[in-house]
Amino acid sequence: METEANQPSSSEGVGRSALPRGRIARARAWLSAAWRNPAYRFAALFLLYLAVIGFAYPALRTYFREVGNAMSTGTAQLEYYLFKLFGTDVSVSDTTLTFGGFAVQIIEECTAIYEILIFSAAVLAFQTSWRKKAVGLALGLPLLYAINLFRIAVLMVVGRYYASVFDFMHLYFWQATLILMITSVWLLWIFKVVQRDEETLPARS
Repeated sequence: METEANQPSSSEGVGRSALPRGRIARARAWLSAAWRNPAYRFAALFLLYLAVIGFAYPALRTYFREVGNAMSTGTAQLEYYLFKLFGTDVSVSDTTLTFGGFAVQIIEECTAIYEILIFSAAVLAFQTSWRKKAVGLALGLPLLYAINLFRIAVLMVVGRYYASVFDFMHLYFWQATLILMITSVWLLWIFKVVQRDEETLPARS
């Protein structure tokens, strides 16, 4: 009959239904292979952690507002004592630091908080033991903060004596340097902590 002739055969139905399943299987196999690749796995986790930080940070910033204010004030105070070591004409009032008449306000972005979060995401995403990750955070975060203190000190000197290039140093030079700073500390951790420990492990028979 005509109605029976227009109906697909059972083999055609099986072929059509098997096609999506075949694509899904290949996609799963590709994802599994990509996940086993350390480079792809790091990139995926790093982007995931950054996305989580990006979504959560505004709420955390509001909830921990006092912590952020304390970091800004503390950074200004540390810079004040650093300049005082050299007997310079420096003063501090809350988050405002003045050096020889040149004044800047230490805001949240000046506390290295963004650099610390990016570095933490890179350390956590790297495929190694949690002990080594803890070492990386324990050593890397203070180092990043210390480098940031040096960055602010340099900018204060530039603003005091070379005001014409202050905007360039602040907006362009040091922004690019901060990326290099994060990468350098992260690579230092990999070469000096992660790989060194792996090289000192006894060979397995």
